[in-house]
Amino acid sequence: MRQTTGSSRCSLKYLAVAALLAILLLQGCASKTATQPQFRMPLSPDAQLTYDYLVYMDYRSRLGQTLSGLKTPRKINEVARLQKEAMTVLDRIIANEPQENLYLDKFALYWTTQQIDEARATLKEALGKYPNSRDLNISLANTYLVDNRNDAAEGVLKDYLHHNPDDIIATGHLARIYLEQKKFAQALDILKVIPKDKRTPQIHYLHAKASAGLGLTRQAIRSLNRAVKAKPDFIEAWGELAYMYETEKDYDAAEKIYTKMLKFPDVSSHIRLRLMELCLKLNNPERALKLAMEGPRNKSFLLEAAQLFISGKFYGQASILLDLFAQQKTIPDSYYFYKASIAYEGEDDPAKALSYLNKISTKSEHYDRSLQFRAHLLMDLDRYKEALEIIRAGEEKFPDAVNFYLLEAGLHSEAGDSKSAKAALLRGNDNVPGHPQILFQLGVMEEQEGNLDQTLKYMEQIISRFPDHADALNFVGYILADRNEQLDRAMVLISRANRLEPDNGYILDSLAWVNYRMGNFEEAWKIIKRAVSLRPKQPELWDHYGDIAAALGKKKSAAKGYRKALKLKPENADQIRQKIKAL
Repeated sequence: MRQTTGSSRCSLKYLAVAALLAILLLQGCASKTATQPQFRMPLSPDAQLTYDYLVYMDYRSRLGQTLSGLKTPRKINEVARLQKEAMTVLDRIIANEPQENLYLDKFALYWTTQQIDEARATLKEALGKYPNSRDLNISLANTYLVDNRNDAAEGVLKDYLHHNPDDIIATGHLARIYLEQKKFAQALDILKVIPKDKRTPQIHYLHAKASAGLGLTRQAIRSLNRAVKAKPDFIEAWGELAYMYETEKDYDAAEKIYTKMLKFPDVSSHIRLRLMELCLKLNNPERALKLAMEGPRNKSFLLEAAQLFISGKFYGQASILLDLFAQQKTIPDSYYFYKASIAYEGEDDPAKALSYLNKISTKSEHYDRSLQFRAHLLMDLDRYKEALEIIRAGEEKFPDAVNFYLLEAGLHSEAGDSKSAKAALLRGNDNVPGHPQILFQLGVMEEQEGNLDQTLKYMEQIISRFPDHADALNFVGYILADRNEQLDRAMVLISRANRLEPDNGYILDSLAWVNYRMGNFEEAWKIIKRAVSLRPKQPELWDHYGDIAAALGKKKSAAKGYRKALKLKPENADQIRQKIKAL
């Protein structure tokens, strides 16, 4: 029990423990021989306090044992009983000696059993007596964080730091809260005032994270180098430093750090995978394979490693890794799924891919994806009837898997049967109401049929539930701009889509078009030039390029745009020819 100010009675109390135990022992011995009723010897206040403390410690020990292991209903009831009895004794101790560490014990009793409100109330009571306690303030902030009340957590620590500005640990805790909310500037502001000679490795690390969040990569690298220099086994800082070098495209420096990290004890497989990924970036698949073969032989690592090779189109190395599974008695279904991917993507052999997929068990976690893959392969082989049978089986077994309905719609669309395609999507919408992929495809189909009002209804449904769906935002904004309606709203929607996907040529075209409709020709011209550079083979974009240039009196540029559009065989070719004549 930690001593605090005014705890001289506590030290005397502990000296009384032996005497108290002796008294209790004597009482116990007497009870074995006495024939008359027994009465407990009255204790002095100090002895009673010590006795209560011993009883409380016993409860705490029993609570720890009960909380470990499986949480059966019997155990849960036992925990509640022990907690209640421990709390009764602890409250009696606090009433006599309200020490900070006892309040923290009481907080822990509530916190362990997720009684957040009671835990918070305990801390507030304690802070009335110990307002400058770091542990109490940080614990109170944590109670707000678990309730996602980030502002309240910040407020607690900011108030504490106002009175204790030199507390580096509390400053670091507040910085972490800022970083988790991506408030990088605020984190950096409170960290940079700490004198450099007082910055711990952890503070250097947090300073680097805040700097990196603001795009100050070089500053982040300097802070991380200081962190690992002060603490050479600081694995998180080493990993962040390697990643920073990667973002700066200094792959050699990153590779050296990852290689160094492999020598650390208990290094995670994640580091080995990062080094392998870097080797593949440097087009060194043989070293990546060597690293994989030297790594753990567990299923999760081998599959992740194989996926890295497949993603990088190094199919031979992926196959070598996967074939390690073939040596086992029980081959996981993942093996067949990945081998099918290699056969299809790397060997262009859909029939071979199908043979692997057919070996996947109906009870496998990959079974739904294997059905989707099989349907795709059968469509690729023009075996549409078999593909449809597989898709319908998938819809029946996995009614919530939207990809089956999308696959069926795609199959019917390819056959020119838009009615059946729409029916498949509507069936999907019935089973998975409001799914954005299904609603978007329904909207696209209505747009292709000229039903723009219905398209808008589907797209509006998407953005009402998924306000960051860039394609739906762009779709609604463009239709409004093209109709010359609600231009202010169209600008808001398209601008939001552009912030979400700043390098999307279609969205930039919409942004240029809404500016054109609003008469902002210079801004529209600047944007449309970037749009056609990103999507040079889209006739509609070149048509818009011509219209915007013509509005600015740039006849040569307008003619260039229209001619490029015509070369790409647009649907409105006659209209574009008329525009050229009008020039």
